[in-house]
Amino acid sequence: METRRDPRQFLFFIILLLLINSPETQPPSYNTRSRYDEVIEREWTHLDILNQTRWGDFGDFRKEEEGWLNVTGLRQEDGFVWELLGGVKENMREKARSVLGDRPELSSDTKQENNMEIVRLYKNMTGYVEGEWARLSSSQVRHPADLNLSTIIPDNPFPFAEFDRNLTGVGGPVRLHLAELEGKARTDENRTVSEIQAKVVIGDHESWGDNWWEFLVHGVHYPELGSAVLTTTSDKFAGIFALPHFQLSPLLYSSSQALLNRTIHETIDRQVNRMYPIWNPWSSSVEGTNDGVLGATHCELVLYLQQYGVGFQGEQNPRSPLSNIDMDWIEHELRFPDGGRTPLRSPLTMSMVGFSPDCGFVIESKGPPDYPPSKAAHLQGLKTEEFNDQARHGVLAFAVALAVQLTFLIRQAKEAATPSTRNRISFYTIAMMALGDGFAFLALVFMHLFLGTSQLALYAIAFLALFSVILELRFLMDIWAVQVTEQMRQDRQQASTPSPPSPRPATTPTPPAQPTAPLTGDTLPLPATANRDRPSTPVIISSDQDDIMEEPPTPPANPANAPAATTPARAELGALYSRYCLLLIITFFITLQFTTVRSTARAFYFNSLCFVYVSFWVPQIYRNIMRNCRKALRWDFVAGQSIVRLLPVGYFYGVEGNVLFSKTDWKALAVLVGWVWVQMVALASQEVLGSRFFVREGWAPPAYDYHPILREDEEGDTMPIGSSSTASALEGDESTTEESALQAGESKSKGKKIFDCSICAQDIEVPVIPVGGAMEGQGLGGLTLQRRVYMVTPCRHIFHTACLEGWMRYRLQCPNCREILPPL
Repeated sequence: METRRDPRQFLFFIILLLLINSPETQPPSYNTRSRYDEVIEREWTHLDILNQTRWGDFGDFRKEEEGWLNVTGLRQEDGFVWELLGGVKENMREKARSVLGDRPELSSDTKQENNMEIVRLYKNMTGYVEGEWARLSSSQVRHPADLNLSTIIPDNPFPFAEFDRNLTGVGGPVRLHLAELEGKARTDENRTVSEIQAKVVIGDHESWGDNWWEFLVHGVHYPELGSAVLTTTSDKFAGIFALPHFQLSPLLYSSSQALLNRTIHETIDRQVNRMYPIWNPWSSSVEGTNDGVLGATHCELVLYLQQYGVGFQGEQNPRSPLSNIDMDWIEHELRFPDGGRTPLRSPLTMSMVGFSPDCGFVIESKGPPDYPPSKAAHLQGLKTEEFNDQARHGVLAFAVALAVQLTFLIRQAKEAATPSTRNRISFYTIAMMALGDGFAFLALVFMHLFLGTSQLALYAIAFLALFSVILELRFLMDIWAVQVTEQMRQDRQQASTPSPPSPRPATTPTPPAQPTAPLTGDTLPLPATANRDRPSTPVIISSDQDDIMEEPPTPPANPANAPAATTPARAELGALYSRYCLLLIITFFITLQFTTVRSTARAFYFNSLCFVYVSFWVPQIYRNIMRNCRKALRWDFVAGQSIVRLLPVGYFYGVEGNVLFSKTDWKALAVLVGWVWVQMVALASQEVLGSRFFVREGWAPPAYDYHPILREDEEGDTMPIGSSSTASALEGDESTTEESALQAGESKSKGKKIFDCSICAQDIEVPVIPVGGAMEGQGLGGLTLQRRVYMVTPCRHIFHTACLEGWMRYRLQCPNCREILPPL
């Protein structure tokens, strides 16, 4: 037979030939390479101007033709508000003098005497600080129309509607992530100045939705002074080339100019020699994308930072040796720990002054002397090494929480080892817990991109979270197998229940049957079993007439199709895994998208997500109501899972300076904790008072009640089977005649009867309402707790509650008559 070839290989070969021989795409309307060459040439020009200028060439605007530089953004025709720069510098000098005293580096007069104060400062500012900013009265409100955009960006075909990163309010939050990597940051020979980079996360309370922005700034740091000047750089503002002119004194100008001449030259050389072009090595975009023509709509920013001295706990004591401690040793111990014990220190604190030359706003950090220390203390935070230690401790605490959570899950899975107990547990309760653990697994896998902690430790904890997910999914499969079987059984029962006969029209009588042909020798009479009018299979009753012998099992109607029944089950099982993974991935990626939206929308999403997550007991409460069951879960599992799963939520909602820098929200935390407490109270009430005690009759489907209120009738048809008399007395007792007059099953206490529990072979004394009356001394409300002591089956057998519940953990059959019992 001829072999058929697969046509897909031939089709792939045809497509490959078409792609190779297809004509090249038309080049764009402008030459990208020529424009890139123009960018490089402009950078070299700005570097030459930086080398040729001196202190005071920029910023002296007393004469119209002086004080300007031929640098993008520093020209007079650009329309920037550089007249505010002098006030910004003087404001920063005052803040620096309050920390360092009168030093020549802070004065424009080089003959200033050196009256410096000894201040303990970190030589490496790598870390983070956060606080609040306030708008100064010298700020201006400007719009893109106030700038000469045709001169700044001649290639821009569209006018700017509004500035991005424009702080129009009076205050908001700010956070700085400073990066000055040891051994990688370029510095001079004496390390008097070094390059530094910072990521700025700043928000505006008065913007719509509490908008916030995130961008990068580059600059220089003076380790001996604890001062830093940073700026943005874009097509409309060559901030890194003008950075020396933003310094506070001629000494700082000369040192920064010498460093920038070398570092900028090296950066441009690497930019030219790269295979793939980089349009702006000093881009302010956090994602690393280039600021193109249409991307330069943001406000530029110049930042001044001044570090405050480090204080030690107990240094006020004159005998304390902390006054002579070496800060270099502390920094080395933090960066390369040798086991030395470092003293407790004050947080990393610094003041900030920001100035936008194009948007015109001037901001500063809130703190003394304008604000009391109890209200604001400028920007405070931690060194990177200290932050990594705290993050590591938080990760380890989360690992302990996962281990405790696993312990409760394993104990609950062992408790629910039978179909009866698994049938009570809500599938969606365990599924919500599994989704939460899966989300934690994905977060731990990608968290090393945001934290500086050890990637190996994060992956180890992620493995623990994944192990928890696997156990929960296995538990879910066991629950699903039992519950889907129960649902199929109920569906078959409903399908086999005969429907009431519908009225049919009268039919004409059929004619009598024709006589059959006479029997011949070749024909045998029909067997007796072929008679259609024969009676059904007789029911055999045992001698004690209590148990009905089971009928022989009916063979399946189509045994050949039996293997096909397992195919839908396996397909549904695979679909269950697929739905779980799909829902988890979708939720994770939606959460990632909401991390970059405005603060109001982000807070609403995360509050809603946490509220849905901590509602894991709601499906169990609903299942208890619909099935009228109790004691589905262990109480240590309910309490333990509630506490352990609330701990991470409480950490992010209630701890300042957490590893994700989320804002504290005590009101939302109180709502989440209260909601979990309400669910636990509802579960406890269902176990004590009944699963439907707060549900009106008719709201839930009918279900059998194992704890009915017993009422005595004249025939005794509604009373349980198995009552026994306790009126036996010894001969010669005076009360023999009185006790013999009692009815069978009646106790000495009026309104109560005694029955036998066949499981434990002990008596049960239960309250019974007499015929036509009520019990003396209590109404029906008083029987609510008393009837929880006994359980009555549909077949009218009575048992102790603990006895029958223990029995029903393994078999849903009556211990006496083997009748199928409704699930508990």
